[in-house]
Amino acid sequence: MATHRVDGFDAPAEGDLTTVEVDGAEVGVTVVDGQVYAFDDECTHAACSLADGELEGGAVVCPCHFAKFDLKTGAVLDGPAMRPLGIWQARLVDGALELER
Repeated sequence: MATHRVDGFDAPAEGDLTTVEVDGAEVGVTVVDGQVYAFDDECTHAACSLADGELEGGAVVCPCHFAKFDLKTGAVLDGPAMRPLGIWQARLVDGALELER
């Protein structure tokens, strides 16, 4: 696994969504119950930005067609999406966000 470091990262407030760029791709980032989660920002159904969506417990909901994805596993919890979401391992280290996949 390659580690990607985003220096000077300001973690979003609990329950907020933001994005960072990693190798030209957008990665969504959120904090739920003190845990940092990162995921491919593009919905697998219609390529909408998930960072523009909402959180529902431990899931992110797409703003376009309301597909719901588990933040831990990327599993589809509610359609119309059929494919799981790409998940990144995320942690905050010395003011930086470290991502691995």
